Amino acid sequence: MVLRIVMTALMLGSFAAPVAAHPHVFIDTDFDLVFDAEGRLAAVRIEWTYDEFYSLMLVEENGLDADGDGVPEPERLNAFAGGDVDWAAGFPGDFTVTVGGAAKPLAGPGSHAASWREGRYVTTHSQSLVEPVDVAGRDVEARSYDPSYFVSYDVPTPPGVDGREDCALHREAADRDAARREYGDQLAAVDTADDPFEVVEIDDIGILFADAFVLACDASS
Repeated sequence: MVLRIVMTALMLGSFAAPVAAHPHVFIDTDFDLVFDAEGRLAAVRIEWTYDEFYSLMLVEENGLDADGDGVPEPERLNAFAGGDVDWAAGFPGDFTVTVGGAAKPLAGPGSHAASWREGRYVTTHSQSLVEPVDVAGRDVEARSYDPSYFVSYDVPTPPGVDGREDCALHREAADRDAARREYGDQLAAVDTADDPFEVVEIDDIGILFADAFVLACDASS
């Protein structure tokens, strides 16, 4: 994944101190759950707005600002669209859709677009569910998060639903104070005595910080 490769290089070349247990990339996320003509959940459409620091690094690393005026050229942005999601096969893309508590596999990203907005790199893509899902009477939740918490995803505006008028998403906010305490407790339990500069990874710690978006549909419609 381009994002993690570049950030790893940055971290290795930065301060000679242990890698702190906190995110290194910050992304504002917007998304829509997309339903097909039969009313089944079929895809998710995602927009990412990267933080200013990482946006500038993306521009520099990929030569997106040819004239050096601080604003990437649209044609270069268009050519690079999708370059930030060059994932290995099977990588879920830091987005999960669960139905009845079970994660539904997502196909690879497509329909890429990129733009520059107020000094930040903005990219959009869509992912189809491998198999569309009939959501009637089923518990459906969507989350945008990085399991390793290397990337922090925030969802500042309510996400939407496309293709059904009778469905909406409702936010269940994460308890971030409790998440930080749990994160600290798990980090404290990791033995780094042999290598104080070790990069600490804790399985699926990012979910503790992730708001859940619960789908509600009017069964009478």
